[in-house]
Amino acid sequence: MKKIMVLLVLVIALAVFLMAMSTSIFAEKVSISFSYNSIKGGRGTQSAEWIEDTVIPQFEKDMKDKGIDVEVKALPSGVAPEDWKMQFVLDVKGGIGPDVAWIDLFWVPEFAEAKLILPLNKYVEAWPIWDEFYTPAKKAGSHKDDVYAIMYGSDVRMVYYNKELFKKAGIALPWQPYSWDGLLTTARIIKEKLPGVTPLQINAGTDMGEATTMQGLYMVLLGAGGRLYDWDTNKWIIDSPMLRDTVDFYKQVYIDEKLGDAEMQVTAKSRDKTFEAFQQEKMAMLVEGTWFYSSVIAPNGSVPIPDRDERIGWAAMPGKGTLGTPTFACISGGTGFAVNPNTKNADLAFELIKTALRPDVLVKLFNIKPFSPIYQGFVELPEVKENKFIADTSEALMPYTTIRPAKPEYPEISYQAQLLTEEIVMGVSPEKALENYGQGVISIVGAENVEKLK
Repeated sequence: MKKIMVLLVLVIALAVFLMAMSTSIFAEKVSISFSYNSIKGGRGTQSAEWIEDTVIPQFEKDMKDKGIDVEVKALPSGVAPEDWKMQFVLDVKGGIGPDVAWIDLFWVPEFAEAKLILPLNKYVEAWPIWDEFYTPAKKAGSHKDDVYAIMYGSDVRMVYYNKELFKKAGIALPWQPYSWDGLLTTARIIKEKLPGVTPLQINAGTDMGEATTMQGLYMVLLGAGGRLYDWDTNKWIIDSPMLRDTVDFYKQVYIDEKLGDAEMQVTAKSRDKTFEAFQQEKMAMLVEGTWFYSSVIAPNGSVPIPDRDERIGWAAMPGKGTLGTPTFACISGGTGFAVNPNTKNADLAFELIKTALRPDVLVKLFNIKPFSPIYQGFVELPEVKENKFIADTSEALMPYTTIRPAKPEYPEISYQAQLLTEEIVMGVSPEKALENYGQGVISIVGAENVEKLK
């Protein structure tokens, strides 16, 4: 009996030893990948720095503390958004791609319909912080009844202006126009007083991609009281008085009065050139989003303006100024994190997303690239409350903002909208450009899903 007991103890000890060995010496390190269209020293440098210097090390440490040896492979990029998107789609359709991807949330319906991103419902339901997210932020990453991406922050859009150029032109500060006439009057003064300076730039053309639709056409169209999609009839609007006002505005700025640089809008890397022109004080006014101020022209940004806070001002984008149009126009978007359906480590992929969105981790991005907060626990942080730009712009513009229609076909419609603005700045008549736009939209959704308003 004694021999049996000794033997049993030895067997148990051997089993414990082997288990320990299997979880240490013989355990393989788990590897997951994280793709994002930012790169240190280039496009979105602050985002890349945050991911590589904060998020990934913190996540790997957290997992190690839990006894899980994880390595995150960073996959930075610095290409045009549409090029990044195309590569992501090709990779996922080919059965590969990153485990976690930082995507533009307006792609969510399209990606969800094509099964290019994983539903995250079971994860968010077990994540306490999800209850603190504002409803619009939840909806931004959702399609139908499923959550597909987690927003990290939002933004607003406005007219940025160079205070020094305004002073030279004799324009009183602070500046806030309340109609398109007020905006264009300022542009005319700058054109007269400051030769060689582009007075006003409104994004146009296909090279800028979605930046044209959001910072350009939508900001004008909303100011005219219009929309691209009719939620009452569930149809895309291909002609309306508001759309005609919008293309007429573009024509006035770029063709009739040459208040903007039309050539810049239809050349390669047009957005980068616009940023550089604004930085170099060759451009007085530019319609852009929060990201432009907090990232691009930040003192440590990709196109830095060292004295940004003293030199650059902002104003709400005015509505047209006629009866029935809004006082100001604004549209909001955002980006967020999604999981590849091809991943073999979905649980770890979501753990990485949770780490990135933890207040103590996310605030380190906010400190170098401020954004509009989207959940309550984050809003309460001292660093967030103390940021005057974010506080002022959010308070002033959030009451006027809206979002893009979350429809799978939206990216294709958006491209047609970009073509519409491109044709206008290239001199095509508003009538012909709108006709081409209508035909393009019909080819996407069918004649039964479009309408013309009178």
